[in-house]
Amino acid sequence: MIKSKNTNQSVLLLIYKMRYLVICALFPIFLAKADSSERQLDAHTHGNGNLNIAFEAQTILLELQTPAYNIVGFEHKPKNDKDKAIIKNALSVLNNAKELFSFPANARCQIIDVKIDSTIIGDQNTHHKEKDHGHGHKAKDHGHSHKKSEHDDHSKNDIHSEFHAIYEFKCGAIKNVKTIEVLLFKNFPNTRKLTVQIILPHIQSAFELTPSSAILEF
Repeated sequence: MIKSKNTNQSVLLLIYKMRYLVICALFPIFLAKADSSERQLDAHTHGNGNLNIAFEAQTILLELQTPAYNIVGFEHKPKNDKDKAIIKNALSVLNNAKELFSFPANARCQIIDVKIDSTIIGDQNTHHKEKDHGHGHKAKDHGHSHKKSEHDDHSKNDIHSEFHAIYEFKCGAIKNVKTIEVLLFKNFPNTRKLTVQIILPHIQSAFELTPSSAILEF
């Protein structure tokens, strides 16, 4: 159940919108600076990710931030053709928003824009307008597993990689968006939990999704 917070909702929505616009404006710069893509993260937990959702008029913005391990099964830059193929396949799925988010049919939501940046994909970074895409192969068909000891208990000196994606949907009847099913767990099974923040015109909410509970209800 969504719990309302009656403070600063309009300010938070404005900040989120401004953040989105800034990210869009700076995206070409991100692509030109692939070497800066490996980041030091104070909190980086494999299996966990963040999803921010903002509603405005007939538009829904979704911002996904997740460790690269959750998407491709590793966090180093590609070392061989197999790694490159895994990344290419993952990007195919990430670029197909229908593989990640499902809206009620009567809401008539269509993907308008997708932006994807990652700390490991280099010149495969993508930004393009979308109308419709065919279904790509699921990343789980090509990912590889690691022993727990390889990924847990990272020290502060470890270098981590992430995927950052922004999706813009336009809905013909946004009032009918009563649910959003997040399909990310099915396509990227290394993802075990998403912390979700939703900003509506009069409500801000935060909660968690898991593979067994992956539907947002409004």
